Parts: sequence; structure tokens; C-alpha cells
Amino acid sequence: MNASQAAIDFVDRERHATWTPAILPAQASGRRPISSIEDRQHIGDPAGTSAGWREVVRRATQVAASEATTCLQGESGTGKEVIARFIHQRSPRWRAPFIGINCAGLPEQLLESELFGFERGAFTGAHQSKPGQIELAAGGVLFLDEVTEMTPTAQAKFLRVLQEREFLRLGGTRPVRVNIRVIAATNRNLDEAVATGQFRADLYYRLNVFDIRIPPLRERRDDILPLATGFLRELTGGATVELTPDAIAALERHQWPGNVRELRNVLERALIMRDGPVIEAEHLGLRASKDVPPSNTTDLGLIEKHAVERAMKDAGGNKVRAAKQLGISRMQLYGRLRRFGFENA
Repeated sequence: MNASQAAIDFVDRERHATWTPAILPAQASGRRPISSIEDRQHIGDPAGTSAGWREVVRRATQVAASEATTCLQGESGTGKEVIARFIHQRSPRWRAPFIGINCAGLPEQLLESELFGFERGAFTGAHQSKPGQIELAAGGVLFLDEVTEMTPTAQAKFLRVLQEREFLRLGGTRPVRVNIRVIAATNRNLDEAVATGQFRADLYYRLNVFDIRIPPLRERRDDILPLATGFLRELTGGATVELTPDAIAALERHQWPGNVRELRNVLERALIMRDGPVIEAEHLGLRASKDVPPSNTTDLGLIEKHAVERAMKDAGGNKVRAAKQLGISRMQLYGRLRRFGFENA
């Protein structure tokens, strides 16, 4: 289950009774590069009481009724997929599939075949034709997570999908037409990615029809306790677990570089460490860090760099543990280490 999604209130369970989802296999990298609808419930308003989160939900509700391509921007772990699913299930396409693909979670050579599919004989091992995620999303929503990690070739091909609503399978000669709605997400500054030539300007303008910025958890501290309560309820199956005043203060004081995903991981660890039905501050394992950037900074690159550096320190240089702490795959971590000049870490 998506980390932030645990804190969502599920209602109207019968609404999707006629939709039978196609479950795609989990990937070995930890976080799934590809996901699809995994439940038949309707998603209610995502949990949160802060003004920043209410504005996110308001804008998501506003755009849901339209067909506008939507771009979600926010740090890793803020709940971008939660909002994407919320838009889908509040839209006229709610009966059709929600297909998500993590553009950073697949090797470069596999991303295009997963997106566009391939024809028999397109490459060694292609013994039969296979539809891509775009085709599987027909009639519904295609969610592109970490869209800025898409290769230049894939960017050029996907631009045609947005412009013409058609594409070619790898090795194919006949265009495939498709009716989809696209929701993209990124934890990077798209304007900077375009300015540095890492992302196509024409694709940026096609994707950024309606943008929603999802603020980091440190900017919406009123949401920390409601989210923590929801996570504890989910992780314990509804059992009563209390947070002491000191534990609550520690949660509210922490900077949360890993955002909502980090909060869930911290609480899961605390449940293991506790001796009874009460979680003390020491069970959380939180400690002040001088390496955390100021809470009022808006530089997403600086924030992400500090989060990666801290995770690597906490994990003693172990990339597997660092990736797990950050809630990302090892491949995503490798990309960030290269980007921030930590190749030798």
C-alpha cells in the first residue's frame, strides 16, 4: 500500500463493485515501478487538516471533473500518488483503470517497452506482442510518477501521445490510438529541468496544463497528528495505541525530510520497539540533525540533497537501507547520488 494512502478514509465501497482490477506483479526493487487499481473502494478526502493540504484537495477536486492534463509537484513522500488516485476516482473516468508507472523505477532500456509495448520480434526475447501501460490505461488515467526521469527518446515519443493520442509500439508500423487522461508527478523543479535541458519544453507545456503543488510535511504540521493516528490504526489493525505527550512533541518538532512516507516508517518502527500500548519519544528513534535545511526553504533540490545525505549517513553508507529509509528504490537512489555528486558514497 502506498505510504500516504494508509491515512485515507475509505467510503462508498459498493461504487466500484463492477470494476475488476488487473493486478500487476510487484517488482524486485522494493517500490513498484508499475501499479494499477488495487481496491474497489472510493477514496474520500485524503487525511489532513492544514490550510496547505485543504488547498491541495480543493484544487484536486476542481480539476477532477475536467479532462485537463495535470502535473503534481512536490518532494518524495508527500502523497502525489494519493492525490492522483483521488483525482481519478472523482473524475468521470472512475470506472476505468488507473495505471501508474514510475519513470525512475525502470532501467532506461525497459521504460519505453513498458510505456509503449512492443510487437513480436521487436528485439531479442520479444516472442509475442505485448501492450504497454498506455494501452492498458485506455479509457482511464495514466499516472507518470517522476516524469522528469523519462529518457529523451521516451519524452519525444510521449509528446506525440499527448498531441495526437496515438503512438507506435516498439517494432510496430501501425499507429495505436488511445483515449487516456494523463496525470504527471515530479519531485524536481520542472522549470529548472527545462532550463538545464533535462526536460523538453514542449512536453512541459503539454503536461503542465493544471499544476498542483503538494507542500512538504514540515509546512503542514497540523497534519502530523491526524496522519500518525491513521497510520497507527492501519498498522495495528485498529488496536488502541497511545502516543505520549513527549512522543507527540517529537513528531511535531521533526523536520520530516522523507515526508509522509518517513512518518509511516517511523511509526512502524516504534510499534516494534514499544513494550506496551504506549509509544514513548525514545521509541520513535528521532534525533535532531544539523544537516536538515531550514524549514522555510523552498529549494527542493537542497531539501532533497540533505535528505539523501542524511539517509546515507544514518545507513552507514548502505544504499539498500538508505533507499528504504527514503522510501525510494535503489535505482532512484543511485540517480540522486549521481545528481548530487555523491557517486563515490
